[in-house]
Amino acid sequence: MTESYPEAFYAVLPSSSDVAYREIKSLILTGEVPLGVQLGERRIAERLSMSRTPVREALLRLYAERFLDRHPDGGYRVNHPTGRSTREFYELRKALELYSIRSTVERLAAGELPAAELKGLRELHAEWDVLKLDAPEVDPDFVLVDEDFHRRLAEATGNAELVDDLRRICERIRPVRTHDFVIEGRIQATIAQHLGVLDAVLVADPEAEGLLGRHIAESQRLVEAAVGSALERMLNGNQESAL
Repeated sequence: MTESYPEAFYAVLPSSSDVAYREIKSLILTGEVPLGVQLGERRIAERLSMSRTPVREALLRLYAERFLDRHPDGGYRVNHPTGRSTREFYELRKALELYSIRSTVERLAAGELPAAELKGLRELHAEWDVLKLDAPEVDPDFVLVDEDFHRRLAEATGNAELVDDLRRICERIRPVRTHDFVIEGRIQATIAQHLGVLDAVLVADPEAEGLLGRHIAESQRLVEAAVGSALERMLNGNQESAL
């Protein structure tokens, strides 16, 4: 073996539930499940050639993560947030994040940012600097890594309530934001933009706020386009061939 991987790579193999989760989520994100159609355990299990237990676990996980809603006739259906609710959540998220980065830059410029918070920002930069060397081309689960970045950036404010509000908003729009990371090149672009924001923050450059604002606006625009395309496929889907 020529490559070296962490021991955890060999110790943790995807379970049947993990496989089912990824397959069903992929179908949701690509719009392969017609809008409003009931997702039943038996039909999904047959399509994935596995037992119903891991499928049931996967559906429960996707429901907990807001990718699915309960279907009136039992089982689940795809949760498709409205364009209005998506925009409103993005507006809230943007307001919180721009306030937090402005506050951090101002405190750093005034010499009032605690050493622990400054250290946390530097560690975050180092982690993302490494991440850019081996980032996947596409990966819907990258949304969790992205959320971690924005949460830790907000933590530099020292405002726990703000961080908690941001976490709740990110959880609500996670199914929508996941679409960002199934677009080729978006993960690499996100990493570069995140590092640019951190570079500006660490030298107390007020332009950091503008960089972050443009980053969020770009993500919103691409996500809305991707969700629109997926919705079109869902509306045009053949319900007889659905899961």
